[in-house]
Amino acid sequence: ALPEIRTLTLTYALAGADCIDVAADPAVIAAAKSGLDAAERIAKADQRSGYRRPWLMVSMSAGEDPHFRKAEFDPAICPKDCPRPCEKICPVEAIEFAADFAGVRRDRCYGCGRCLPVCPWGLIAAHSYPTPIDAVAQQVLSQVDALEIHTHVGEHAAFKDLWQTLQPWVGNLQIISISYPDGEGLINYLKDLQQIMKVPESAPGKDLKASAIALKTKSHHVIWQTDGRP
Repeated sequence: ALPEIRTLTLTYALAGADCIDVAADPAVIAAAKSGLDAAERIAKADQRSGYRRPWLMVSMSAGEDPHFRKAEFDPAICPKDCPRPCEKICPVEAIEFAADFAGVRRDRCYGCGRCLPVCPWGLIAAHSYPTPIDAVAQQVLSQVDALEIHTHVGEHAAFKDLWQTLQPWVGNLQIISISYPDGEGLINYLKDLQQIMKVPESAPGKDLKASAIALKTKSHHVIWQTDGRP
């Protein structure tokens, strides 16, 4: 899928996208940056005076999130006479029943969940695979311009741990987007996140001042991204 990521990144960049969001994976980032470099060369060759290189964003999770899950099942226990609606409904052909492979191809599955309710036997489950932030932070965040953090109500501890880990790189990011689904207690949860993201006012240039929509500092913007129902 890496060549497709490069091509899509190139296409969106030339179409005028301001920011392109990809997985926090070094190989994916390398493919996206290759696409951005190619788009920049094309724009220069075409003398596009208004072209601006898009920011590159990565997504990470604070706690479990539907964006960071994969479908899983044991194909060995699937009934042989099953019509396999899971295979038919998967939009990226991640589920296969071939001679050389049967099951879910994790590199294709992006956790949409369409296969879960259609299994006649209820054999498919979704398991969360959050970003291992300590292992990838230094390698990933030093190469990008923006970050999207996926969270939901009740993940205070996970968000605080992630935010503390991100501190060495936060000041270099242009945008930080906090993405969350709707739910009971959401407003109070967002207020708690504001407090977690604040730093002492004595730190020059780092004082976070809240508005109804965003938190702003001299170095970056924090955007509240309301996803509604996942």
